[in-house]
Amino acid sequence: MKRIASLFLIVTLFYNVLGFYIMFAEQQQQVWVNAMEKTDNANFEIIEIKINPYAYVVDSGFEEVNEDLVIENKTYHVFKKRILNNVLKLYCLKNSHREVLSNDLKKIVDSQIFDTDSNKENPSKKLIKSFIQDYIPNDTINLVSTTTKLVFPVTLNSYSPKEDLLSGYFTTNYPPPNMV
Repeated sequence: MKRIASLFLIVTLFYNVLGFYIMFAEQQQQVWVNAMEKTDNANFEIIEIKINPYAYVVDSGFEEVNEDLVIENKTYHVFKKRILNNVLKLYCLKNSHREVLSNDLKKIVDSQIFDTDSNKENPSKKLIKSFIQDYIPNDTINLVSTTTKLVFPVTLNSYSPKEDLLSGYFTTNYPPPNMV
């Protein structure tokens, strides 16, 4: 029964992973289609790239392809290919949408690595501050020890995550001593 349950959970996990992969691939394709629909016809520039294969290849008709090609840091979307007279011809559209995204990503990475945004606070510092505020309590206990002549204020930093459970008891961060 345990094997069946574990097998079911593993199959469910792979089903979810495959589903997310397909969903994100479909969204990426939809972004590409929307970007192409928004560009006007004057900006369409179909580029023909000719490649000589190493060996002789039989001629073929047009084949639809859905691939991206990067040449000299410029991205092209290949939509058709054809082999004619031992020359592979790729018909491409320039993918400016991907170039804008890669430039934005490059700017973000450079600003994180080289700290070029001096006017903004570093995100890692913001994360540390929020972590300290959320997870490390800064409660202080003021103990006053009186003697006949002096008053000594003492401040202790208390760390008690189980404050409600252990109300009335003073907890420490150290384990109890071993009993021999």
